[in-house]
Amino acid sequence: MLQPDEEGLEAEVRRLRQRVERIERELGLSAQPESSAGGLAAGVASSNASGLDAGVVAEPGAGPIESISASPAALLPVLGRALLGLAGAYLLRAITESATVAPQLGVAIGLLYAILWLVWAARTPAARRLEAALHSLTAVLVLSPLLWEGTLRFHAVSTWAAGAILLFFTVFGLAVSWRKDLLIVATIVTLAGLGTAGALLIASHDVLPFTLVFLGIAAAVEVSACLNHWLSERWLAATAADLAILLATWLVTNERGLPPAYAPIPHSWLLTAQIALLAIYLSSTIVRTLLRGFTFTGFETAQCGLAFLISIGGGLRLAGEDPRLGPAMAILTLACAAACYVVSFTLLDRQVARSRNFYTYSTFGFLLAIVGSRILLVGGTADAVWSAAALACLWAGGYWGRLTLQVHGGLYLLLALTTSGALVQAAKFLLGEGTWPGENDVAIGAGALAAGLCYALAVHYGRGRGEWGFQAFRLAAAGTFAWLLAGISAGLLTAVYHGAFGEAASHAYCATLRTGIVAGSAILLAWVGSRWDYLELTRLVYPAMVIGAWRLVMEDLHQERKAALFLSLLIYGVALMALPRFKRGTT
Repeated sequence: MLQPDEEGLEAEVRRLRQRVERIERELGLSAQPESSAGGLAAGVASSNASGLDAGVVAEPGAGPIESISASPAALLPVLGRALLGLAGAYLLRAITESATVAPQLGVAIGLLYAILWLVWAARTPAARRLEAALHSLTAVLVLSPLLWEGTLRFHAVSTWAAGAILLFFTVFGLAVSWRKDLLIVATIVTLAGLGTAGALLIASHDVLPFTLVFLGIAAAVEVSACLNHWLSERWLAATAADLAILLATWLVTNERGLPPAYAPIPHSWLLTAQIALLAIYLSSTIVRTLLRGFTFTGFETAQCGLAFLISIGGGLRLAGEDPRLGPAMAILTLACAAACYVVSFTLLDRQVARSRNFYTYSTFGFLLAIVGSRILLVGGTADAVWSAAALACLWAGGYWGRLTLQVHGGLYLLLALTTSGALVQAAKFLLGEGTWPGENDVAIGAGALAAGLCYALAVHYGRGRGEWGFQAFRLAAAGTFAWLLAGISAGLLTAVYHGAFGEAASHAYCATLRTGIVAGSAILLAWVGSRWDYLELTRLVYPAMVIGAWRLVMEDLHQERKAALFLSLLIYGVALMALPRFKRGTT
């Protein structure tokens, strides 16, 4: 009698297992092979896990339940709840439109309703990201249309109140998604806040309140970034804030003035927004790189540069109506430059290996110093200041052995020589047809003096330093000094020629004199370099002879006096033969 019962039990277990496997296939689950002894346990466990009820949820980390929550069948109730949420929003809109409740009250109820959906999204287990995304998207679809109509159609909400609601909603969404690190919720509310604010800005023609919304969202995102959260959201808020301030600055400062359709934008508020943009990103960068020890990211480098350009450039455009803004912007820029230099060479320089932070801060210091001094000073005064800065950097870099400071000094000198016209004037004397006096005689004289002093400092502090960086810098300093001296010599010598033979004297012999200056400079460089062991001077011989060859081909061969061409070829040929004698003993 026992045998039939055992066979019936086995048949029942087999049917139950087949049903479970069929259910698993319909739900998209792969059947787990089990032994016949564990078949009943597996089937019962699978039945309990699925329960044929997608409403049963599991804790994060429960593999099978996680798969069910992502299956189409399990998403149907979630989509249903989202549609019910939108139905509630439309019901609220209908009640408000029919004047059953006051528009202000309807907007307040809608805001509370959207926040409840946002809280629900934040309370969703972290493993169920799609469900959290749908809940937060429902909150956005409830709030954004309601706020749009309440502001533009019902006029129940002012633009400032709409901006405050958007800022609160976005910051609240960032806050509630923090605990479970729900990036999808933070992204959706950030996009919703920025997108709705941008749409309202364009539709209402009221720039200022929504610009402040962008700045507030940017500040909230940067605070999160300082705690190493929501780093991928930073560029969204930064782009919106940059574009809004650029738009506001253009609207106020363009030639036609603010269009009549736009709400007034007080200059003081616009200036505050410009400074706030700079303060937000400077503060977050300082906290992340100096206090938290993070490395400069590409976003931080680019955004800090853009914030400076937008804020300082916008302030200068406003300076037409308030002349005090220009000096104030210059002082602010120079103060930031000094702070960058202090941070670079007192804090970050102590590290054993130079980091990206060191080079980024020092580069910002250099660029800001140039911009600030150029705003504050003009013409020859700025050139003199840059020359003095070059000497100061070269001295400090040599004294403390900091190649970065020496490179900055060389760049300050190059900038001064370029803007003053000294380098161009030397080229006209040496390669063109310019004679003394030229257009920038004072500039080329002062530039040669500054270049000579810089080269002397480089030689004095570069002795015994075999690093390629110091050697390359000495070569660049020597080349600049030699170029200016050769240009001055060519200008003076051709002036003496015309003074002796008159202004109508043939210019062919001036070309010969210039070629002679180049060849003589090469011989002088070779002799001084080999006699006193200045390796950088001997390396300049070859570029000098290349310039001489260029002069022969492009200038001297085209002169009408063949005697002048003969002298040019003679001088250049003698120089080529003499150079090996003067360069002996050098490498």
